[in-house]
Amino acid sequence: MKKFALLCLLCLALAGCGAKAGSRGMSSGSMTDKEVDLRLNLVESHISGRQYQIALQELIKVESAADHLSRYHFDAGLIYLGLDELEKSQEGFAKAAEIDEDFAEAWNNLGKVLEAQGKDAEAEAAYRKAFGILTYVTPEFAAYNLGSLLLRKGRAKEAEDFGRKALARNWRFIPAYKLLSDAFIAQNRMDDAESVLKSGLEADMNSTSTMLALAEHQVRIGKTMEAKELFERIASKYPKSGEAKAARDYLDLLQ
Repeated sequence: MKKFALLCLLCLALAGCGAKAGSRGMSSGSMTDKEVDLRLNLVESHISGRQYQIALQELIKVESAADHLSRYHFDAGLIYLGLDELEKSQEGFAKAAEIDEDFAEAWNNLGKVLEAQGKDAEAEAAYRKAFGILTYVTPEFAAYNLGSLLLRKGRAKEAEDFGRKALARNWRFIPAYKLLSDAFIAQNRMDDAESVLKSGLEADMNSTSTMLALAEHQVRIGKTMEAKELFERIASKYPKSGEAKAARDYLDLLQ
């Protein structure tokens, strides 16, 4: 799927699986909690480096000793997500959330995987669960994901509410400004859309994505001169940014 950067197939030879299963039972059963923790740290370092096959090999080694841990299943969810094995990823995150009902990150990631499979109703429920966990350190992610889903489903007012909630939790979370702007546009509230993008630019003056979104919106509402200033700012001050080419294209059109 296009939503994930690496799309690989999980291919394990049957003979190899059988051999590894035997060695797993001998080695991991005698692991101490500290050894399991260290091995999971290693797994997570491979996940961070997008070395998903290696991470999976390391995870398999601790299966019998760590199968009761929500962390183990969360890591499995991440690995399978990286391998674009969405059903297996779903199983991992769901199991992690089952073991620890307050594992907000697991609920949020479960929502992402469900949404990627077109299971919108289940994804919405998972995002709501994540956002409702008061100990969640980054609830703005769940609020944003839920708001984006709601907007895609044509529920703009509800999307607006969760865009606001995301910013209430973290006013520096730049993607939420764009979400809120899009929710306003969907409700034909063009001035509000411009205002919130300006607020986003105040939150991060170097956010080229916000600059581009604001400039594009200003073109849409007829504020061409203000838009050109922003396009020129992106092109001149941030020439290597992903938005610079789009800004130059707009400037050519607005000549």
